Amino acid sequence: MILFINELERTTIMIGLRFPGWIALAASVFLLLSAENGVAQEGRRPVNAGTGSGQHLHAPRVQENFSMAIFGDRTGGPESGLKILEEGVIMANRLAPDFVMTVGDLINGYNRTPEWLAQMKRFKSVMSHLRMPWYPVVGNHDVYGYKSARGGNLENYKKHFGPLYYSFDYRFAHIICLFSDEKLSFSNAAVNQNMSKAQMAWLRKDLASTRAGIVMAFLHHPRWTSGYAGCNWPRVHEILKKDGRVKAVFAGHLHKYRDDGVHDGIHYYTLATTGGSIGSYQESFAFHHINHVRVWKDRISVAVLPVGSVRGGDLALGKEVDEILELARGGWLEVKGGATMAMQGQAGSTVKVIITNTAKRPVTLTGRMRTSKGWKVQHKKMEGTMKPGEMAVFPVSIRAPGYGGKRPYVGIEATLNYALQSGLNQPIQVRRRIPVTLRGVKAVAAAPGKNRVLELDGKSAVRVNLPVLEGPFTVECWVRGIKPAGRVGLVTATETSNFGIFWTPVPGGSVYVRNRGENGKGNRGYIGARAGEGWDWGCWTHLAFTYDGRTCRFFAGGKLQGSEAGRAPVFNSRYPLYIGADTDSRSRATSFFKGAVDEVRISTVARYVKNFRPAQQFRRDGDTALLLHFDGALKGIFPDDSGRGNHGWPVGRPGRKTENRLAISAGKP
Repeated sequence: MILFINELERTTIMIGLRFPGWIALAASVFLLLSAENGVAQEGRRPVNAGTGSGQHLHAPRVQENFSMAIFGDRTGGPESGLKILEEGVIMANRLAPDFVMTVGDLINGYNRTPEWLAQMKRFKSVMSHLRMPWYPVVGNHDVYGYKSARGGNLENYKKHFGPLYYSFDYRFAHIICLFSDEKLSFSNAAVNQNMSKAQMAWLRKDLASTRAGIVMAFLHHPRWTSGYAGCNWPRVHEILKKDGRVKAVFAGHLHKYRDDGVHDGIHYYTLATTGGSIGSYQESFAFHHINHVRVWKDRISVAVLPVGSVRGGDLALGKEVDEILELARGGWLEVKGGATMAMQGQAGSTVKVIITNTAKRPVTLTGRMRTSKGWKVQHKKMEGTMKPGEMAVFPVSIRAPGYGGKRPYVGIEATLNYALQSGLNQPIQVRRRIPVTLRGVKAVAAAPGKNRVLELDGKSAVRVNLPVLEGPFTVECWVRGIKPAGRVGLVTATETSNFGIFWTPVPGGSVYVRNRGENGKGNRGYIGARAGEGWDWGCWTHLAFTYDGRTCRFFAGGKLQGSEAGRAPVFNSRYPLYIGADTDSRSRATSFFKGAVDEVRISTVARYVKNFRPAQQFRRDGDTALLLHFDGALKGIFPDDSGRGNHGWPVGRPGRKTENRLAISAGKP
């Protein structure tokens, strides 16, 4: 082997002999920057500025250059590798280089003429879709014959692919394709992987015959690597080095990518595969790719592009993006009914999972049920292709164990796979939690003689799966807490939908409404009402937020604080309601409140339109959707006194505390 010295290292050492290390480094950097700055400004015209500016912009400097793509080995893999080669061709067409090079092993070979011809035709058929010329390089698979038959497939190769070694000029560059298998063997590199005297003589003559300013060479075997010790590549390198114009040599064969650096001004590269077999190390250097090379008169730039990484400008059409985003809203997945769980003993129930392809193209569906341990579900398989507008209904039989003190989980996880015209596939997954009704829970009414309140530590909350409320509503509670430093949720379910009260330096409520036009569509957004100022935050205060379909109002201590008009229905999604937090886009609790809450009531009417005297405790009526007193509790739940079974479930460690709120309420905003 030959010892190479890196030119950059040599330059640094020479500078270091004259100056201390840091001065040498600074000087070299200064020289580089100065040179680049001079090059950058040369021949550049100022932009045609329409306004004044503190920056002086210039048009780019005109630089003569071209590009080429390089394909790695195709062979050694199954016929499916041709599909990868096809993607490489598509990538090259998108990059639009001037031409395409290969590094050999175009077909599997090692066979008789009929099989060889069939493989050759398949390869050339794929490559025929290139919109630019392509040039072959000989690899061992391309010319070795069946069981080392004498002469191999050399004649077939020359007839159907081209010369065994050749060159051509393109603009200011010269391209050389060498033959590294002249003895049709590489079992002993020192004997079989030598360049013949005839080919080296041709190489010297070829280099002498061109006036190109830059030269690049291609061959199949990377003879400069350790596996070819003893071969005569050092002599070939000397020929290339002596010429002085050779900037790069590219090879393949190893099915592993490697950059062996610059030696005597020549950069040595080995490509991996473009459809060939790959083994281990696929995360780093064994992978399918093409190289894209930009060539100037004095240098090249190499980019490695994994197969499939280059997409056309039309990879995602606007109408496809709109449709995917609409599908992501999850309207195509609906659950009718709910699961039932008994306080004691098993309970059965049935729900319907309804999936509708609302897209304008076919989609594939996969879905499955997920439950807590001990639950059993039965349903037909949720999978298949759905036509546009097609609906699929899946009855699900659910068997629940007895209540064990923890909040159960029953849900559906469904995915629609949306195929874009570019070939990309976008999975759209939606999870829907199925509400669970506890059967046999006794409502716990207010306890006037022994009031308890919900105590929250700033990382806990109570979750309620409240049914959809699109009409008028009232959200109210009694609260005391620490002085708010920012926005946190108090009684909320707001995530581009729903409504709630927030604990902020200027507390208030908000509701997300949707103005429906003729087609049921229209603008949507939050409207809200706020308090004019804060109060003694540590005193118990009654807060209420109402919406009657036309105006929302916020009350503190029974006094109207603010209002805002917004005539539209509530846009209510399936996010849970949290007491002591807000919800995020994945229905998880966030923005936690620290303090105490009592008497949380949600009603299906706007109970207040003007100043009123807040009740210390509430009683249910026909308009009550949720009523939590926190005076009594069952294991793992906060019972709902509305009669609708909307019980609260703990998130974190919410506590209950006995507190004589009735005697210490301030109600003073």
